Amino acid sequence: MTNLAEKLDFSGHTISCGIDVHLKSWTVSLYLGKQYLKSFVESPPSVDGLWNFLSTNYPKARYECAYESGFCGFWIQRAFAVRSISCIAVNAADVPRTDKGTKNKNDRNDSRRIAEALQAGQLAGVYVPDPELEADRQLVRLNERYSNDLTRSKNRIKGLLRLMGIEIPQRFGKANWSGAFVKWLKEVSCGEPSIRIVLDRQLSIMEAIRIQKLDTLREIRKLMGKARYRTILGLLCSIPGIGPITAAVLIVEIGDISRFKKFDRLNSFVGLCPMEHSTGENDRKGSITTRQHRRLRYMLVEAAWVAVRTDPALTLCYSRWAARVGSRRAIIKVGRKLLSRVRHVWNNRTPYVSGLVK
Repeated sequence: MTNLAEKLDFSGHTISCGIDVHLKSWTVSLYLGKQYLKSFVESPPSVDGLWNFLSTNYPKARYECAYESGFCGFWIQRAFAVRSISCIAVNAADVPRTDKGTKNKNDRNDSRRIAEALQAGQLAGVYVPDPELEADRQLVRLNERYSNDLTRSKNRIKGLLRLMGIEIPQRFGKANWSGAFVKWLKEVSCGEPSIRIVLDRQLSIMEAIRIQKLDTLREIRKLMGKARYRTILGLLCSIPGIGPITAAVLIVEIGDISRFKKFDRLNSFVGLCPMEHSTGENDRKGSITTRQHRRLRYMLVEAAWVAVRTDPALTLCYSRWAARVGSRRAIIKVGRKLLSRVRHVWNNRTPYVSGLVK
């Protein structure tokens, strides 16, 4: 009896595989060139299972896969790479879609849309960091999460005081949470015993978060002592407005600065460029783009406010721009200039020189 599998030979053909990733299942669509083949569900999701299906049904073909980056990170891409299968993680916003597809959205259509765009060469993968950099990135991001948790905890405490009509003394009117203010919170009369219990619990939560944040900062400083980070950290810290934590965020979020061949690409990645609405002879630039790297853009704008107070050249630039376009747009322009200097310092491995206008 002839074994049909032995007769199959897809040499010279490419199977394009679009994967719509979910926690408990993957919906997979396949294309052979421009020909749609089939869609099916891989449950439970497994790289080995999908590999076995492809190699059994389409032996000796070249396989390429794409999925939308998100909650599952990059382990899928790495698992396929181990099997010498081309796989890219793509930004969901970059996958072409039609009005019909938007109004008839389901997992099958989503995976088919990815596969169709992949075979047409319309998809470009996002940057995939090496496992060490990805792990270090999570540690640095943990500091931001603790900062957000600490802010929420403080807001809950002040909200409780306002709710119960407990006035904060004038000497503690500023946002600074000093030791004296915390001591006052622990001793203030709350009237009802239950409110005292609630306030004490909230203070305990805040203190626990603060301790975890301090421990995380120590770990980040230790992390930046690695040979791969140490030199760049020192160079970035020479730029006004950029301290060790901001530099650490830049290092782990950007990763390989050489992947941005031009400053415009780095600027677009961070999101400090304007949106454009041009057609025919009309060339119109809009407000700052909504497509951004949220962490980097926020930190660079914050760093820009410090830089305009410490670097004479940036002080001069800011004052000129603010007079012309207003302070909000001016500080974005300073942030863009700061990013340009980050790229220069990083690429050329030279410390920042203060006072240069260009």
